[in-house]
Amino acid sequence: MRNVSARALLCAGGAIAAVSLAGAARAEAPAQTGAPLALSLEETLRRAEAQSPRVLAAKRAVREARAKKVGTAIVVPANPRLSGDLRPPVTQGTLHDLGYAAQLEIPLDLTGQRHTKVREAERGIEVAGADLAVERREARSEAWSAYVHAEAASARIEANIALVRIGERILNAARQRASQGASGDIDQTMATTELAELAAQVESARRQYGEHLDALREALDLPAEQRLALTTPALVDPPPAPDEATLVTRAIAVRPELGAIRSRLAWLGATDDRLVRETLPKMGVYLGVDAAPVSPIFGLVGLSVELPVAQRNQGPRAQVAEARTSESERLDLQARQIAREVARARAAYESRRSELKVISETAQPAAERTLELVEIGWLAGRFDIFRVTTAARDVARVRGLRLDALEAAWVARVALDRAVGGLP
Repeated sequence: MRNVSARALLCAGGAIAAVSLAGAARAEAPAQTGAPLALSLEETLRRAEAQSPRVLAAKRAVREARAKKVGTAIVVPANPRLSGDLRPPVTQGTLHDLGYAAQLEIPLDLTGQRHTKVREAERGIEVAGADLAVERREARSEAWSAYVHAEAASARIEANIALVRIGERILNAARQRASQGASGDIDQTMATTELAELAAQVESARRQYGEHLDALREALDLPAEQRLALTTPALVDPPPAPDEATLVTRAIAVRPELGAIRSRLAWLGATDDRLVRETLPKMGVYLGVDAAPVSPIFGLVGLSVELPVAQRNQGPRAQVAEARTSESERLDLQARQIAREVARARAAYESRRSELKVISETAQPAAERTLELVEIGWLAGRFDIFRVTTAARDVARVRGLRLDALEAAWVARVALDRAVGGLP
């Protein structure tokens, strides 16, 4: 039994050393060099909306849409066409009487097609801008969630270190009782085991903290070696949500998905206008000169008109008409879906807040008071070590439950913010 106790004490010493090496909860791996980048929650969300990889891709799409507008307003829609011919004499005359003709034809946009092309390009830019707003909302939610998870992991490190200190206190008390002959080696081995488990939980929380910081770097497009220091305590008690009707009204007004659908409807309308104008006859002007064999030279000027002998753009116009109908139906469907999404997100958020309140106000104080009383009774000889370790485990479990509930409440808050399109 003494050998077992000695080995257990060595394990406890290693566990305590590991905890002492853990350091501050917000410190990162020593392999990363340089001053850490201080990030508040506000700065994190601003960076995510400006430089997230998905936002950068959407910004590129906006620039591509703007490039499509270049050249749509020109009056001459195609290059001028120059044609010419030679007219040798056939019935009389010689090669000296060789005639010729030349004609320059310039197509002109006289039916207003260029205006419809400009409007279509502008509506396309609005569609890309609406998609950019959607990606910014998604990037905001992604970065906020990563920040909350990292803060939760940091809080778990601090909570587990506090539990390690409780375990050290129990282990020291067990040693004193053993030196006084009030207990045997089993009390020390039990206390040592509990302490080692708590030290392992500290390292697990540190690993999770690093993983969530990696997710935050990914959301902000930061280098892997960039050290981070989170400065906003993101795990305070979450505030209550506004009433459902207010949130639904706000979501219908500001959700970027609805704006994207409205932009696509406007773009399809502009496309339909362009296709209608393209069915009109194309027109142009031409200038020419004609010198026929054995005849005087004369010039010519005129107007060319395309003959619309068959209806055109039937397929594209039919596709645009169906797409407009689909987008209109999708707009109504999306609005109803958003209302349901907001209601679910708000209900989930309030449920998480209720769960957190019960654990914080009832379960955790009771568990901590139980541990205090059991520890006093154990030191007085009324309880055995098993009651103490059980009470300590209950404290650890309840504190873990509170952190889980607090993290879940803030994740639900982020989901509600996403569903509404930005909480006021």
